[in-house]
Amino acid sequence: MTRVNSLRIIVGIQITKYNLSMALVSENTHGAHIGVTPAFLQEFEIVESNPNFDVFDSNDGSRRFIAVKASRIADDEDVSVGRFGIDFNRAKPEFDEAIVYRASLNQGSMWMSNIAFAAFNEEEYQKKAYVWESFYSYIFDAIPKTVWVAPHSGSVAKSPDNSLLDPHVMTDTGTAEVAALCAFNDKIVAAKRIMIAVHATGFLGAVLNLGDLGVADANKMEMVTKAVESKYHEKVQILADEFIEDFRSKTLVYIENIQDQHKTLDPEQLDGLSADDAFAIRLYERGLRFYGQQIRRHNVDEFRQALTNLVQVDVPVISTNYLYTGRNVGMLLGLQEKKAQGLLDSAIQIECARVYSARDPKLVSEIVLDIRKAFFN
Repeated sequence: MTRVNSLRIIVGIQITKYNLSMALVSENTHGAHIGVTPAFLQEFEIVESNPNFDVFDSNDGSRRFIAVKASRIADDEDVSVGRFGIDFNRAKPEFDEAIVYRASLNQGSMWMSNIAFAAFNEEEYQKKAYVWESFYSYIFDAIPKTVWVAPHSGSVAKSPDNSLLDPHVMTDTGTAEVAALCAFNDKIVAAKRIMIAVHATGFLGAVLNLGDLGVADANKMEMVTKAVESKYHEKVQILADEFIEDFRSKTLVYIENIQDQHKTLDPEQLDGLSADDAFAIRLYERGLRFYGQQIRRHNVDEFRQALTNLVQVDVPVISTNYLYTGRNVGMLLGLQEKKAQGLLDSAIQIECARVYSARDPKLVSEIVLDIRKAFFN
């Protein structure tokens, strides 16, 4: 995927950081959601605000914006103020599951559980279960509405350790701003109940990596993306070099750390040592393969060479069901059942390349809105 010379010229265009005076969301220095700005409230009104998430509805009632403030890491919380470690992109556990999950947190599985939270006791479990249920009560309903949600936009306070060198990567940087821009500028009055979940990823892929969550029409999604790709391809190359360098500089650090900890980079061996690290290695491999770099031997030198080979690459605007299908999440959340009950018509998951969501949320939101218009109408 070598970038053609005509597109290299675009990299010379002056790039500035997103104009904060135009922002619709207040973020901390790591891009986590804190609240909304007065500009956003010109079009939206607050429905719910608590230490874990915020909900806003448009004045015409056709759009909803939900942004998470809590950390997705199960033991990164302040129970005294009701701010819990909850991954809102996972299933609500049974009580026994939450207790077992809590006990396993010191065994190198910080966030890859299929369940949303851990608990020490029944009281803590009930509090967290109530928050999780409340969150989803704003998503599932029979009333037509476009629900724009940033499930992993919460801040992280956890200190670095060997399992998580930089805990702030667990914040989906800039996604609340992207989702807010989409909600604000989405002028389509919803005829059905749809959910569009916006995430950010540091793994190598397209600018936007779409997943059908097991409920959207995957074939239609593929057709819709072709026109969007053509429209935005040159624009996204402006940040292409920064995107590739960000991935290259950070990835080798994580790979070397996994090797140091477990003495292997083989994902099958890692499955029995750390689900998180096995998952990461598979995504590193898949992303490199997306750019024509095949990992044949799982060692640091092989990854280092593949990263070195990423020179002047062309960054695609969209990939569909490649890095993230979201189908496991769709199953965990029972989205098919919700469709059958008339509480959700369709949903998609969008994983934005982190550099793009942080540096140019306006461009990302424009692309997403084009997808929304073409796919859900």
